[in-house]
Amino acid sequence: MSGCRCKATIRICLDPGASRAVLESLQAEVKQPAQPAKGRVSVGLDGGCVVLEIASDSPSGLRALANSYLYLVHAAFSALEAVEGLQA
Repeated sequence: MSGCRCKATIRICLDPGASRAVLESLQAEVKQPAQPAKGRVSVGLDGGCVVLEIASDSPSGLRALANSYLYLVHAAFSALEAVEGLQA
């Protein structure tokens, strides 16, 4: 399915400190994407929520990018939880 303009917006609302940390961890990937041919991704903060804007020319590219970035969010949040657990 070529010529498709597929877009997704994902909002992940965490506490402000966690949102900032997750955003910073994602920015490196956005600047140097592993799969640039799959589409475009932008990240930002809105009201304390991390916002991912994903665009691709194909549904499969959109799915691949969404899965990749959601996994990175999961990894960053898991690392934050582990650090908080060590500090408790």
